[in-house]
Amino acid sequence: MIKKANEILDKVEIPFILVWEFMLILRMISTYSLIPSKFDSIIFTIISLVGGLLLIRNGVDWFQKRQRPSVLLLLFTLVLIVTSVINRQTGLTANFKLIIWQVLLFFVVYEIGKKNQKKLFKLVEKILVFTWLVLVIISLGMFFVQFKYTAPLDKLYYGIRMGFVENRLYGVFVDPNYAATISVVAICFSLHLFTEAKVKLYRGLLIVSVILEFLFVVLSGSRTATIEIMAITVVWVFFYFYYNKKSTALIQRLIYSAVVSLIAVAALFLLMDITQKVSVVSAEAVSKVIVIKNVEKDNISLDRPDTGEDADISNSRFKLWNSAFEIFETKPLVGASPKGMIPYAKKHLSNTWISIKEQTPHNFMFYLLATTGLLGTIPFMIFILYNVFKSLRTLFKMNTRNYTEYLFQSLIVLTILISACLITDIVLVNRLGAMMFFLYIGRLNSKNEKETSEIEL
Repeated sequence: MIKKANEILDKVEIPFILVWEFMLILRMISTYSLIPSKFDSIIFTIISLVGGLLLIRNGVDWFQKRQRPSVLLLLFTLVLIVTSVINRQTGLTANFKLIIWQVLLFFVVYEIGKKNQKKLFKLVEKILVFTWLVLVIISLGMFFVQFKYTAPLDKLYYGIRMGFVENRLYGVFVDPNYAATISVVAICFSLHLFTEAKVKLYRGLLIVSVILEFLFVVLSGSRTATIEIMAITVVWVFFYFYYNKKSTALIQRLIYSAVVSLIAVAALFLLMDITQKVSVVSAEAVSKVIVIKNVEKDNISLDRPDTGEDADISNSRFKLWNSAFEIFETKPLVGASPKGMIPYAKKHLSNTWISIKEQTPHNFMFYLLATTGLLGTIPFMIFILYNVFKSLRTLFKMNTRNYTEYLFQSLIVLTILISACLITDIVLVNRLGAMMFFLYIGRLNSKNEKETSEIEL
């Protein structure tokens, strides 16, 4: 009976991940917020129930096989429960809903990633690439005809913003920063699928995907995505040449790889600048032919008004980080809880930026400090740093069976980790970036990808 149940649940894993992925993609589309919340709640309740069955199965496996999940993630989850109970006056139910998704990410998605099912990852990449390509094509169309639409909506902090708004391409997405980050991930997926593709039409479609995703990143005005795409370019080029020049002396190999990576990122910067200029000229020409009401002509610019010379270069991030640290100073051990942070700030620190703006800190570490204190931040940061240093050691020592695959997986994790340093992601959220992060960091910890055994924390 138990064996039969396990066989069924093994078959459920792939559709579970794919449905969850697709629904998280839908949540990133602004007009999806117009659909009644009941529909979204029903779908995600079903996902959580299936995830709960997989969690129980994993728990039985850990007990029977005397294995264990990540101790650090277990500690963090325990602290998350403790801070929710201590701060139960504000958002207890909402906190426990959030804990459910964190548990599924930590002990289901991460564990599925560790199994390294090639079929699963190929499907995950294809769904994101082709779904995102359709959404990006629509968004780019909005830019070139200079379509713009805004409307207040309680569900969304800034309301609905569609098209080209405030010199940024929102397109069909809720937030251009999140959308641009996923576009960077889609570029990586497209390039990875291209290396395995054999049909010419399919390969051509993947090349088109890379070009259009890159164009969206440029037009989104997202400095976060700009940092991400430059960082992964440096890392990819450096380690690609480091691996392929292994016959040369170590010092020469390091210098050569560093120089080539710097040239590559300089070329990328130049390409992004040229792409911006060409896109603006093209949009001005197209918008004169295709007339859209209430659009100013001959005045297209990609210069963001919120990051001008007199504006805060961080776009209020420094104020949010400082505000989060002020909350942490008042509750240094367990914090104010994720859903209790803003109410706590309003009650006890009414003059802080988080209280005034009602926003999260836009940095996962400051968010952890404010919501889970030192007891939650320390184990989670150790988990992150351990995996970062382990990946770097693997890449430098080249002690993995498939180096290029390992490098690709590292780039996905790096992209979303950089995103989490500038916008709230990877932890205390139920977002596509967090799902991809734990799925791929699990894959980096896959036993059948390592030549050397390592202790998992």
